[in-house]
Amino acid sequence: MAFRGWNKKNTNKFGAKKNVYQGVTFDSNVERDRFRYLEFQLKAGEISNLHRQVRFLIIPKLTKTVPKQLKTKVRYDERVVELPAYYTCDFCYIENGIYVIEDVKNAYSQEIRDYPLRRKLMMQKIAAHNKKGHGKWMFRESVLKCKSLIIKNITT
Repeated sequence: MAFRGWNKKNTNKFGAKKNVYQGVTFDSNVERDRFRYLEFQLKAGEISNLHRQVRFLIIPKLTKTVPKQLKTKVRYDERVVELPAYYTCDFCYIENGIYVIEDVKNAYSQEIRDYPLRRKLMMQKIAAHNKKGHGKWMFRESVLKCKSLIIKNITT
């Protein structure tokens, strides 16, 4: 059975309607409202370097070397076995010297598909980065439950 709003224009399978705010298209009203709040914090000086839809490599591509016989010699070519996997967060910004990677979800989409796996892989990437001492990163998840936004800081 299809989700409500599946075939309607400007909606996704979870029923969230895409909307435009200041020329920027957002996937849901919750994401737009969170952006407006972060924009307010940016103007107030509480955060800096606010960016949207930042993409992180969580699993690099897998290649193998394949020999190819030419007339006089053997040439080795790299072939891609598996494509890389990426995690795209909704927002990134700096708050109190900490680089915050934030994702906005509703209660249903938080637990389905591949999001939990990608979140875990991203948290491993953050833990490895923090262990190297190149600056502190933090993962923040904003979840809409019962018409209220619950913000969880997930640090590793």
